[in-house]
Amino acid sequence: MGKGLALFGLILIIIGILPLFMPMIGLGTFVDYFYMLNIYTLSIAGYDFSELMLILLGLGVILLIVGAVR
Repeated sequence: MGKGLALFGLILIIIGILPLFMPMIGLGTFVDYFYMLNIYTLSIAGYDFSELMLILLGLGVILLIVGAVR
């Protein structure tokens, strides 16, 4: 159970960070889907993180920690 939660958390973290790298490999049109709600954007180190990206990163980190502890 713990390994599965940790793996799912890692997958969510990767999906949350993926829009930062997609324009570099020519898939910039898909990044727009992460900014659809456009309610909140946080700029960290010059990169804009949308609310969906922040939710995926936060939930992924929580699940990774819970999975590692179990």
